[in-house]
This record gives sequence, C-alpha cells and structure tokens, in this order.
Amino acid sequence: MVRELKIHNNLTRKKEVFEPIEAGKVKFYSCGPTTYDFLHIGNARALVVGDLFNRVLKAFGFEVTFVRNYTDVDDKIIDRAKELNRDPIEHAALFVKECEKDMNSLGMMPATFTPKVSETMPEIIQMIQDIIKNGSGYVVDGEVLFNVPTFSEYGKLSKKDLDSLQHGIRVEVDSKKKHPSDFVLWKPAKAGEPSWESPWGKGRPGWHIECSAMAKKFLGPTLDLHHGGVDLMFPHHENEIAQSEAANKCPFCHNWAHNEFLNFGSEKMSKSLGNVIKIRDFVEKFGGQVLRHVLLSVHYRARLEWSDEVIQRALDEVKRIHEFVDESKDYKSIGPGPCDSEIEKCVEKMTDELSNDFNSAGALGHYFSFLRYVKSIKDQLSEASLRQVHQTNKFLADATGLINKEPKTVLEQLLKNDQDTSQIDIDAAWIEQLLEERKVAKASKNWGRADEIRNELTAKKIVLKDNPDGSTSWKIQS
Repeated sequence: MVRELKIHNNLTRKKEVFEPIEAGKVKFYSCGPTTYDFLHIGNARALVVGDLFNRVLKAFGFEVTFVRNYTDVDDKIIDRAKELNRDPIEHAALFVKECEKDMNSLGMMPATFTPKVSETMPEIIQMIQDIIKNGSGYVVDGEVLFNVPTFSEYGKLSKKDLDSLQHGIRVEVDSKKKHPSDFVLWKPAKAGEPSWESPWGKGRPGWHIECSAMAKKFLGPTLDLHHGGVDLMFPHHENEIAQSEAANKCPFCHNWAHNEFLNFGSEKMSKSLGNVIKIRDFVEKFGGQVLRHVLLSVHYRARLEWSDEVIQRALDEVKRIHEFVDESKDYKSIGPGPCDSEIEKCVEKMTDELSNDFNSAGALGHYFSFLRYVKSIKDQLSEASLRQVHQTNKFLADATGLINKEPKTVLEQLLKNDQDTSQIDIDAAWIEQLLEERKVAKASKNWGRADEIRNELTAKKIVLKDNPDGSTSWKIQS
C-alpha cells in the first residue's frame, strides 16, 4: 500500500493530495540539461530535486517511470561546437557523458529513461504534424509555428494573460508570426548545423517541442508529475502544455512542481554575473555528498542562498551524519527488549515531512534529533532498538540520498579536505590571541570590538564557531 503524499501543484497554486492516473504508478518527467558545457551548481539543484522526488515516491511504495531528458540539439550546442571546430552532435555526445559523471558524483539514482532529442526526431515530427492537423500550427517558408491564440487555456500554468504579454519591447517581433506570442516548432536548416528531413524541408526542432515529444514517447499523452526549475515555468512549460494538448487533445500533466533559484547574495546564479560554479570543481574540492546536502538542506521551493557559511554548515553536518552511521555499525545491544519509543518514531516523523511536499529539510531536522538521542543512550540499546537505528539510517539513505552507502569514503574525502586546507601558512598564536581579546570584549559587552575581531578573522579565511560551553573554536575556511 502506498503512502499518501501532498504536492504543491503550480497548476492550481495549491498543495494537493497526489493522485496518479493509475493507482500506485507514477509517470514522472523532469527537464534535463542542455549538453553544451559542464554542469554548474544551479543545474545541480534541479537534478538533485528531481532525484529526491523519484526517491521519495519509490520509498512511499509507488512504481515510478521516471524520464529525464538530454537536450542535445540546441543553439548553445551549435555555437559552442563552432567555437571548438567540432561537430555539434559529437560535442553534445561528449557532454552527455560528462553530465552522467557529475550526476553519479551527486549520488543520483538512474532514471528509467534518459532520451536525447537527436534520437526522438520521428516522434517530434509526428507531433508537429498532429498540431498542424488539429489547427494550431502553420508553415511559413519551411518554418512551423504554433498559433498560440488557438489554445484558449494558454497561460494556465504561469497565470499570464495572453492579452497583457508585452511583445517587441526588447526584440523585434517576427513579421512571419500571426501573433507575437507564437513560437517555433520547426526551423529550416542552416549551413553547418545538424538537420533532419521533414515534410516541411530539412531542419531541426524548436526547443519546446522536444520535451513534449520525449515525454509522450515514454510516458504517454498524460503525465502524473512534471518537474523543472522555476525559470522554466514560462515560456517552456507553458508552451509544452499548449503544444501537447493541441496535438493529443487531452490534458498533458496533472501536477507541476518547480524548484526555486540558487542565489549568490541578492543575485541568482548567472553566467553574466560571473558567479557560476561548476559541479565538477565543487565536487573535486568538497565531495558530491556535501553538495547534495547543501541542496536538500532547504525546501525545494525556497530560494537557496549560497554562502561560505552554508558550505561550512554542510561540511559539519555531513561529517556528523557519516561518523554516526559508521560508528553505529559497531553498536552492541544489551539483549532482547522493546524498541525505544523515541527511536521507533523517527522514520514516521521523517515520512510525515517528506509526504508534505517533499520536505527534505524537515526530515533532516528529525534525523539530527534522532542522532543526538541515540548517541546519548548507545550503551542501552535493545536488539529491537538497534535494528531500528539501522533501518532509520537506511530509510534516510534510500528516500533522500543524504546518507551515502559508503560512509567511510565520505569521511576520507572530508579528512583530505581538512588536510589540504591545514597546509595554509597561518599564525595560530595570533588567532588565539585575538580570540582571547574577543572573549574579554564580549564579557565587557563591547560588542563592536568583538564583531571587529570576527570580521578581521573572516577576512583571513578563518571560520569561528561559538560553542555552548562559552569557548570558541576555529578552522581555516575550506
């Protein structure tokens, strides 16, 4: 029997009980990466959130068919391939493999299907033909466009009114369009670009039609759940709905979930701002388990503020979790007896959080309470309690991926990181002297001087931690 789950459905802007078309089975699609370059941590948030949905659904007893695509035909790929004097399809294939490496480093479960645009061309062409046949597509000089006003429900996901959309303010509206909001389904071939034969001449698909065709190929005309970043809600997901429902004459998807942005300070992560961090670089320095922890330590619909403090907290928490999991393997029971009620309740508490719109942060909070409690009575565990400790660790690992199946490997990576940073030339005596001065300043309530000292050390990449016993520990920032 499957566990009840509530999801914030952006189609209705309400949290609703999730009810798939076929009881116990879920048709789930998540927009995957465009394979033109190495993935960055903004991509990682969407990927890890999609993986969380897949894990939770399976942990709750659903049979999940999970499709996550690769966009391997795109303007960005063509432009990058030209820069490198490479064939675009070969360039994309290379970065599909690089994407897979990054996903594996983040502990992601494999999707059921991972289709590529280049391998879905017959289905794309057929869907465009259906759109034209049903009166929502038109052809101009070998280009096929979707006639947006023919779809009366356009804007139902993004809540945008077609009449109020502004056109031609930043870019000139294409004179070939019947309506300024019309979008491309098929574009004519250009020299040096990949192209395929079609009823409208050689060319390649527009961006939006790709996901509609791939979703239908593997999941059928109607989905239970569709996920992507909030930036895809309009126009990409809105256009997916319009073209899919125009082609198939039935609802495209019943539930839509979008993860929020990853922010650097007050700005969202953006290549134009120069604040892009590649997954590969972060993982090499800190490990994939730490990045996964950062991304799931807040609710997927909350903006994630990226900072050194967030990374340090993740490093500390990943270490605590995996040290506990590793040492708990050697715990011994005191013999038969009932399961301790506090230990017994943890899985149910975590399940309650995850069933409330995939609240990984809430589940993690209950796990830390469990961890502290178990450590405090580790020499008093009955056989039943000890079994439940291991089952609780397994549940969090399976349902969220926040526990790695090989804790020693994670701890070795963290230790290596500590050793690498400890090689920095730093005057420990000077730090201790400043900490003593800060202690005196705090005791005399000279908060200004105490803050000055903290800021001076922060500028030197020294992270302070005020402990409950009144002492202050420090470490070199990773």
